[in-house]
Amino acid sequence: MIGASAIGLAPVGSALGGPAPIPEVTALIAVASPLGACAAVGVHDFTGRIGTVTTRYVMDLVAPGGTVRVPISSWQATVQTEQSSYAGCVVPACAPWVSALDAATEFVISRQAVSPGGQTVEYEMVRSPLGSLQYDRGPQRYTASISGYSAGLAAVVNPPAVYDRQLSGVRSISRNGATQRVRCAVDWLLRPGHRAFVGAESFVVDYINYYVQGNDMYCDVGSRA
Repeated sequence: MIGASAIGLAPVGSALGGPAPIPEVTALIAVASPLGACAAVGVHDFTGRIGTVTTRYVMDLVAPGGTVRVPISSWQATVQTEQSSYAGCVVPACAPWVSALDAATEFVISRQAVSPGGQTVEYEMVRSPLGSLQYDRGPQRYTASISGYSAGLAAVVNPPAVYDRQLSGVRSISRNGATQRVRCAVDWLLRPGHRAFVGAESFVVDYINYYVQGNDMYCDVGSRA
């Protein structure tokens, strides 16, 4: 397809094998001209095959000397189109990580699922420059709070259907004219610029606010007027 994106399944079993479909794997292919090279993006919806797991969140500090994983007790973020995005998290008992925190320029929060057998699936949820670092120390606690802002994402009027997501664990729905907000379970794959469904109704997502504190994990998925 010239000047647009085409959706198709095109996995190959071996270097000499023909294409064979693989469940939940989709390729978005764009070709600018009849003789031009194509650009392809693979979309893999693995969420239906995870099964019974324990879900937690992990954070990696990114520094010129490498990446260091540190524990977090809570995090929140706003990821959105056309406006700056924000992310922040708290590192408990931070004494062993002070040098890594001081050196970090960026941090990445990922969602991790652990099966009863110990297998893990990990997926990046938020990435942000480290703009603010604060230490709080008391008689029994020593914590670090980090946060940062990043550029907003590009708005999308009509996203490809391959990115559509059905919201689950809906807690509330708020509408005010053309704007709406759905408080629901955190979705592995939904991002601003994708289309979200609540039952049969849908809207293009302008922002997602994530809230994770202990065992309480949810998000607000919304659209603006």
